Parts: sequence; C-alpha cells; structure tokens
Amino acid sequence: MSEQAWKFWVDRGGTFTDLIGCGPSGTLHIRKVLSDGVGVDPAVQVIRELLAISPGEPIDQSVIHSVRLGTTVATNALLEQRGAPLVLLANSGLADLLRIGDQHRADLFALAQSERPFLASEVVEVPGRLDAHGTELESPLWNDDLRKRLAALRASGFDDVVVALLHAHRNPAHELQCADELKVLGFPRVVCSHQVSVKPRLVPRGQTALVEAAVAPVLHGYLQQVQRALGASTPLRVMTSSGALQSVEGLMAKDTILSGPAAGMVGAIAAARASGFERVPVLGFDMGGTSTDVFCVAAAEDAALRLVQEQTDIAGLQLLAPRLPIETVAAGGGSVLQRDGDRLRVGPRSAGARPGPACYRAGGPLTITDANLVLGRLQLHRFPCVFGAQGDQPPDLEVVQQQFEALATDLGQRLEQLAEGALQLAIERMSAAIRRVSLHRGQDIRGGVLVAYGGAGGQHACRLAEELGLASVLLHPMAGVLSAYGMGQARQRRRLQVHLGAELSDQLLAALHQQVQELTQQALQELADQGDGSGGFQAQAVVWLSLELRYPGAEQTLMLPFNEEMESSALVTAFQERHQQRFGYCIRSEQLLLVEMLNVEVAAPQQFQPPGFTTTAQQSAQDVIPQRIQMHLRHMGWQSVALFDRETLPVGCCIEGPALIAEATGCIVVEDGWTARVDRAAALVLEHGPITGSEAEKSEAEKPALNQDDPVLAELFRHRFMAIAEQMGERLRQTSRSVNIRERLDFSCALFDSHGGLVANAPHIPVHLGSMGDSVRDLLEQVAAGAVLPLQPGDTLLSNDPFHGGTHLPDITAMSPVFCGGVTPSFFVASRGHHADVGGISPGSMPSFSTSIDEEGLLLRNLLFVRDGAINVSGWEASCREMAIPPRNPQELLADLQAQVAANQAGIEGLQRLVAREGEALVQQQMQGLQQHAAACVRRLISGLAGASHALQLDDGATLSVRIGVNRDQQKLLLDFHGTSRQQQGNFNAPLSVTRAVVLYVIRCLLDDDIPLNEGCFAPLELRVPLGCLLNPEAPAAVVAGNVEVSQALCNLLFGAFGVLAAGQGTMNNLSFGNGRCQYYETVAGGGGAGEGFTGSIGLQSHMTNSRLTDPEVLEARYPVRLERFGIRSGSGGDGCWRGGDGLERTIRFLEPMSLSLISGSRRVAPFGLEGGTSGACGENQLIRADGTEERLPGSVQLELKAGEAIQMLTPGGGGYGVSA
Repeated sequence: MSEQAWKFWVDRGGTFTDLIGCGPSGTLHIRKVLSDGVGVDPAVQVIRELLAISPGEPIDQSVIHSVRLGTTVATNALLEQRGAPLVLLANSGLADLLRIGDQHRADLFALAQSERPFLASEVVEVPGRLDAHGTELESPLWNDDLRKRLAALRASGFDDVVVALLHAHRNPAHELQCADELKVLGFPRVVCSHQVSVKPRLVPRGQTALVEAAVAPVLHGYLQQVQRALGASTPLRVMTSSGALQSVEGLMAKDTILSGPAAGMVGAIAAARASGFERVPVLGFDMGGTSTDVFCVAAAEDAALRLVQEQTDIAGLQLLAPRLPIETVAAGGGSVLQRDGDRLRVGPRSAGARPGPACYRAGGPLTITDANLVLGRLQLHRFPCVFGAQGDQPPDLEVVQQQFEALATDLGQRLEQLAEGALQLAIERMSAAIRRVSLHRGQDIRGGVLVAYGGAGGQHACRLAEELGLASVLLHPMAGVLSAYGMGQARQRRRLQVHLGAELSDQLLAALHQQVQELTQQALQELADQGDGSGGFQAQAVVWLSLELRYPGAEQTLMLPFNEEMESSALVTAFQERHQQRFGYCIRSEQLLLVEMLNVEVAAPQQFQPPGFTTTAQQSAQDVIPQRIQMHLRHMGWQSVALFDRETLPVGCCIEGPALIAEATGCIVVEDGWTARVDRAAALVLEHGPITGSEAEKSEAEKPALNQDDPVLAELFRHRFMAIAEQMGERLRQTSRSVNIRERLDFSCALFDSHGGLVANAPHIPVHLGSMGDSVRDLLEQVAAGAVLPLQPGDTLLSNDPFHGGTHLPDITAMSPVFCGGVTPSFFVASRGHHADVGGISPGSMPSFSTSIDEEGLLLRNLLFVRDGAINVSGWEASCREMAIPPRNPQELLADLQAQVAANQAGIEGLQRLVAREGEALVQQQMQGLQQHAAACVRRLISGLAGASHALQLDDGATLSVRIGVNRDQQKLLLDFHGTSRQQQGNFNAPLSVTRAVVLYVIRCLLDDDIPLNEGCFAPLELRVPLGCLLNPEAPAAVVAGNVEVSQALCNLLFGAFGVLAAGQGTMNNLSFGNGRCQYYETVAGGGGAGEGFTGSIGLQSHMTNSRLTDPEVLEARYPVRLERFGIRSGSGGDGCWRGGDGLERTIRFLEPMSLSLISGSRRVAPFGLEGGTSGACGENQLIRADGTEERLPGSVQLELKAGEAIQMLTPGGGGYGVSA
C-alpha cells in the first residue's frame, strides 16, 4: 500500500466516535460524530466523506493505507449482557467454581447483596483432571453419558462452548482433547482457558474464557461489517488494552475491553515526548463525561508501554487480559451532584449522554459540567446549539442557576460556594486515583508533567496539578481526540508468553536461549503474516524480553527486563531493588526466586511520526486581543478575566492566569498563579511557580474563614480521611508476605482521634473495624497509668489482648501515635492483620478445643515494637521466648508486622500532610464533625425503631439474649444482653470488643446514610453486657472461636431482634491445617439471610468477615492438597416469600499427613427464618477416609489426618423471610 495513501485512526466510543484522517500530504482532519449511526458505521461514513465518495460507490482501496480502530463494542456487549449463550465444561465437582469466585461481597454493609455475574447458561462436568504438576490422574476424561448430554445441548441450539479445567496452564492436553470432541459433536466455536491466558488461577482464567466466548461473536461481527464496507484488502488494525495493534485475524475480544483508554495513554506519552517531557514522570488525566482514566509512568519512553498489568476487573468479573496500567475513577463531567442528608454527594452516579447534565435541556440532574458552567469556567456561547427538543438551542444556564440556588438553600450554602466545593470533591477523588497509580506503587512524581485530555480535562487540570504538587500541565492540540491520535502513534506488536514456574538459576537462563529464539521468530512471522512487516523489517523490529519473578510462597510477581547474557545474580539484585521500591521491603534470604513467566514482545518499526502542526505563527502575542468574561475564582470571587481562542494563539504566545482559553472540544482554565504558553508542537504548556505540596498549603492569613458545619467541607474531609485509610490498606497489602494478608486480604486499617475514637476506615473486615478503638484506648490508659512508656514520634506498639481491645490472638493490632508538633499525640493510626500462625497448641493458631488464652498463641499487650525507626528486637524475642509453643514461621510473622508498621507510616504521613495543609484545629473539628454526623444518623434511625427482645441458642446449648429498649426522648437505644449464658469452658467466648464491633456493624447496616463506620455510631447506644458472660468473658478464657463464630451468631440475634433479616449461616466455617513446613487458614462462605424484598446471598461472605478464598490452582500448587468439590449446596436456603441463600459444599483431600483444626457453628441449631420463613439447613462436617468410608464430625474438631483422607464441609443455608406463596 502506498505511503501516500490516507491513514485513518478511529476511537469508537459508546456515545461519540472520534476520527483523525491523515491525508497524503500529512494534513490531519479531525471529526467527532455520534456513534449511534443507522445503517452505515459512523467511522466508515466519515471516511467516505473525507474521500469524497458518493453513497453506493465502492471505496477505491488504493487510496487507503490503513485503518486503525479502537472500539468499545466488546465492552458494551459485556456490560449490556448481549453475549452469546454459553455451555461451560468444568472439572467434576467444580461446576459452580466460576460462579462462586473468591466469595467476597462487594458492598460490606448492604443487607441485600447483588448476585455475582455468571455468563454460562449450562455447565457440564468432565470426570478427568490433572494434578498440580500437570500430570493426568487416573479417571478417564470422557464417557458416553457426557457425549450424550453435550449432543443434546448442541441439538437445542447452543453454538459456543468454554472449556476451563484445572492446571491447563501447565498442561493443555485435557482442554485440547475436549475441544476435539466438541468439534466432532458439531459445536462451531470452542474457547479453551489456556488459549486466553497461560497464567495460573483458574477462577480469573475461566471467567476470561467465558467473556471471550460471550462477546467475541459480537465484536467480530462488527469488525467484519467494517471490513466489508472498507474492502477486503484494506488493512484494518484494532487497538488492544495493552497498547498494541493487532489484525482482526487472531484478535481476542477480551483484549479490546480497554482499547480506548490504552490508545489515550499511547497518545499522551507521544505528546509528552514531542513537547520535551521525555525524561520526567508523566501523569495522564483523561476526564470524560462518565469517568476519568489516569496513569503514571516514570518517563515518556516506549518502554513504559511494555509494563502491562495482567488482570482487569470489569462488571464484577476478573479478566486475565494484559492492559496498560490505567485506573478508572467514577468522576467525570456528568457526575451527579445531590443532597445526601445534610451533605453534598458527588457521583458515582452519572447523568450519561441521556438525559445528560441539567444544562442539556433534557431534564437531567446537576453535574460537574453544570458547576463549571455556573462558575463561568465554561462559556455558554462556546457550546454548539444542539440542545432542546429540536436540537437547535444552547445550554440552559437559567435552569442550572435555579437548581443550584435550591440545593444551596437546602444545604445552607451560597451558590458559588456549593459549586466550588463540588469541583474540589471531584478533583480530590481524581487526585486520590492518581496517587494509587503512582505514589502507592513507589513512583516518585516530583518534577513530573500532567498530560490532560478528554472533553473535561482542561477545566480541572491546573487545580488537579496543584493537588498533586505538580508545576507543569500539557494539553496537546488534539487533547479532545487524543485516543484517536494515539492510534496513529501505536506500534504493531506481538506478545507471546510461556509459563515456567521454575526456580531461578543460571542453568534455567541458559536453557531459555532456544525458547527465546523460537518465540521471537514466531512473533516476527505472525507480524509478517498479518501484513505488518515490509521487506527486511525484521532487522528494524524491536524485541523485548522480560521475566516475571516472585518469592516462594508469594503471589505477587514483578516483571523485569531480561537479556540472554544476564546471570541469575543480576536478576536477583534487580528483583530485590524493584521489590524494595514497589513494596517497601525485600527478603534477604537464601531462598531462590521463582520464575513464573517468560514474555517475548516484538514491535514492528514505528510507521508514523507525529506530523507537524500548522499554527498562526505570523501573529505576535500582542496581536491576540482577548474578550473579557466573568469567571469565579476560589479565593477571589467573581473576576473579569481574558478569554482567548486557542486556534488564534501563535507559537511562543504566553498568557498570564487567571484566564480562559476556548477550543473546539471544551475550555481550558488557566488558574491564578499559572501561565500558559504555546510550544513548538502547538501544545499548550501550563506552568506554575514552585509547589512544595498541594494548593491548600497556604498561610492561615490566606485561607478564607471556614464554617466547621459546612456540608461541602465535611464531605471533603470524609473523602480525605477515607483516602488515607485506603492508602494504608494498599501499603499493607503490597508490603506483606503472607497469603493470608496479601491474597485473602484479612486485615483492616483505620484512623482515630486523640482519645482513640474511630474516625474512618478502609472497608475491610467488620470485626476488626469496630474493635480497634478499644485497643487504642487501652494503650492510652496504660500510658496514663505509667505501665507503658510515654509515646514518642515514630513509635509503633503491638497488642492482641482480647481482654483489652483485641479479638483473638492471630489478629495483631499495630498502633502508632501521630504527632503534629505537640508533646502528646494529636491522632492515632492502626492496622490489624490476621496472621497465619502466632504459636499455641495448633498450627494456624486456631485450636478447636483450647480452654485458656495461654493455649491459643502469642499474647501481647502494648508491646513497644518500633522506637526511633528501629525494631525492639529484644522485647519481641523475649515475648516469643516466654511461650511454650512459639510461632512456627517467625520470619513471615515478623515481615507482616513490619508491613503493618509501613502501613501505619503511610497513615501518619497522610494525616501530617493534611494538618500542614488545613491546620490541626480544623482537622480535629472535622473528625469530631464526622462522628457527630454519624451519631445524628443513628438518632434518626432510632426514631423509627421499636423495642424488642430475641434469644438464640448456639450448638453447645449456650444462649445469646438481647432486649432492645428505645428512649425516644433522649434518642437513645439500649441493648441489654442479660440472659446470655455465662462464659464457656471452651473457646466460644466473644471478648467485649467483639461484641461492640458486632453492634456497630449491625447499626451501620441499618442506616440508609452512606457514612464511614466510626465512633459516632456508638454515641446514642448503651450496652449492658454482664461481666463473665460469653459476650464479655473474664481472663484467662479461651476466645479464638468467639471472634469468628459467636460474632456471626450475634449478628443473627440482633438482625432478628430488629426484624429486618433472617439468620445468615451464623458461622465462618474456619478450616486451618499445617505441619512443620506449611500452615494454611481459610473461611468458607455460606447462605445469607433473606429480608423483605430480597433473597439471601448465595456463597458470599456474610457479616463479620469478607476475606477472599485462595484460588484452587494456587491452593494445590502451594499445599499438599487436592480440591475435589466446591459448589453450591442447592436447596439449603430456607423457604419463604423470599428464600434464604444456599450454602456451599467443599471437599479437600490431603496428600500427606496433616494436623487439622475445624471450628464451625450452625451444625445443630439451624439459621432461623423470619415472618413465617423457614430455617436454612444446618451445616455438616465429614471425614472421608482413604477407603471411602465417612465419619460425621462435630462442629469443632482437631484431627491428625493421614495421607489420602479428606474433609467435606457443607456450609449452612440462610433463613427465609415471609410466608411462601
């Protein structure tokens, strides 16, 4: 194809299609059209118009060099569930695995949980399977019954089948055999999981295969339509989520899910490079109508486009689809502004394109776009007249002003104050997202440039840069269509992967030589076959090799560049350095690293260089005479500012802010203190003087007077506190070593006021969140009593004492004071993690029959762990030496405790930055205000409650009892637990801190208000819990089951007393096993209780836990076990007008001798129904011996298992609600 022919770059979005045509002379032609064209594809229609081809006339294919396309067709088909009906082939016993997923629930405090998406219409089990090494086990893969069932499904009309079998990433033989059999049976399309990814983890790999099979027919149907319209010989290339272009042949639909954002990142990096920012960090900011995409790379280099992430979460599914490291936040121009009680809420709901913002004249709600319009940051006369019933009117400013006035009056605000606050809320949400992709991953952004693009990017870029401490913003001349521009800058690439799963050694690296050569040649040939290589292109192609390495026992891999001359020692050094930067620690040990994956990527030569841009260079800056308009500025009010037309600005023109620059796709706000200049690439470079922090780091004199009751300010601080807690959680996840914390996410992080009152938390594990404040208060009491040394900056103390704020001994709380210049702490931060083993009589520290706290493991009360940045080694070792049976894996325990210290440090830094920015008095006021707001929400709830009483029996015969009293005059709620049984000889005793945590959780679930769980929720409550009962035991009672079992039963008791929710499974089904070399712990979900108007959840974690479940491929690879069955226990939910949720069935066989502990409830007493609904089924535990005989087990049991024996767990169903019709 002639290089002088037209080149077209298309970004087809859900609402608009952007197209750039590069003509034979290099001139760029830009078009933006609606995507919902009828008949002819809108991109094809624009191409025909640019080529001046009449309707019906065929396209002369010699005039088109190529068409590059990014499309949301596959994404929309997935989100709108327009995919093909599917049959899934799964291993015997695992038919429900992809439906269950990892068990966690998305909304922690919702009584009605949404059902997890599952794309298969029919599931068929195949009897054969592979072990963790990829070796075939004895049972045959196929039989006649299987063929008959599949033949019947084919006859009923199914065309598409997905095959997702265990360990296919190691050995695809079984999946390939299934595919062959299915083709014989007449199925036209078969997708195997090993074809969509060679990564371990069956759940995401299987879900990826389902997505591929569902949406591929839709995508390829669309692409074939486009290809026919363009002509069969016109080269058509599709942008993938990884930033690479691929031909239609061999393209996987799952790889296009984020193609538009990927093209935008490619374009942003190219724009930064063209404007001279190639050696500084580049932060991308693409703000659209519904959401904002952000990214951060160390430099504007091509290598930045190779550091892809392997997993994408979309529509509740985990996809193994390589993507560029882009994060999406639900904040865009269409984010809805609404009153939530006495607060202003921004998003996440969007007005969309229909009806759109209020100004669109279609009855839409107030949005961020309206806020910009009412403040003069968007100019009415710069909008096209495309609104109203006839599509011929400008936006409606009057209705926007009326709605803002009404909302401002409701919230006691001025119109401008409310609109400015809404913008600041959106900006801080976007800055938090950028921090997640930069600072939270160890990326230093100082001196970087913010590349702003998308329709709304220019309105917010300066303020966002100030939030991030950046002094440079870049707006490319095609910022409004930068994703389409990125198509033109992308390269054709082929990326091939091989799973290795081997120890790193010089011998392994030597053995990779031949494999690298073969994969490189294969990638080159595939590029040539799809027409992306001209003669001799191999010599100019770029080959990039990388290895993905990890520590033994860890899940997180790091990708490192690799060449065939490297020795293993160099890779070890590079890995340790990268790990230290990324996660804040590295392990100095003799353990060999594991090489998980080999990646070979080949990129064809760059075909298109950024063309020059025509500018009005003959004009001088003085020739540009701006208009004057009124615009509202945060600290200056309404001001007369200059309005420029971007297209009239000459190269070198410099504009002092405040000013407004209008362009075809929006407006650019040059804030006060900023300048804008046009560089040689026709890009706008906005620059600010030195910024040491964020915009709000002003002197007290510069700050406007603030009302602590300001609802906008309160919402801002709510987000700020939550963001700090979430940053702590992310730091802990990244820096931890254990599967329990890093993968199962069994941890929580929170902020506290100076008195130990909970302020805000990252929503992790409810039983942690409501109890950590008691630990902080106990620390303060011991300091006051002189039992603990006075606190200093840099201190971290450890506590897990269940009688002083702890829950059970595996849950260790790390507490750190936050000093802000005073001699006493201004605040506290804390993190609590469930550790895999803290010693005691049972591996995993979850003994079934402990009778004293001393038997359950390491007991700590305010141990000084870190002072002056150093670990108190002597104190720590002394605590461990005092134990009869110390922790079994002390190195991992110590590493995870250090991760908690790192998480606390992130919280300290976040609070200290906030104090430096806003002043300590205001931060403390807002903490108090957040707690008072929560208390007010609870008082409103109390006004609608009635007194009640309820009792619940546990499996061991003990009773939980509560009497609820309502004092409406004082707006107080009394919860009296007299009548509850005395503490038990065993370990089913819940410490008072656990009881408090359950009460807080239940009250939070009953609230309609979306507030963070905090101490204020407790203020209107009075608890009466008799000392010595099993909800307030005295030392030295054993408590390990009280935290995990009694807490669940207590939730059922309280929800039953309030009459809103039938009993959930009432247990966590705790299974722990171990020996001298490994320890493992998991909790298994069951059925949720039903309520009025909704059914109970199926196979989701409920109430006081929300930990994830380890993927079966990881479980079998790491531990000597085999997962034989994991499925839904159909019919176990109670009957009713709304049925209770079903429990699960789980069978694990042990391949070597193992100590096992099982703690579970609802084995004798069934989860109750409400209002005529029936009870859910009790749980059951079985020991299955090697000869197949079965033995019924009690709810709590300690066993020494032999090789070949198995444990089967049937988890309880939830109770039903209402009388069944």
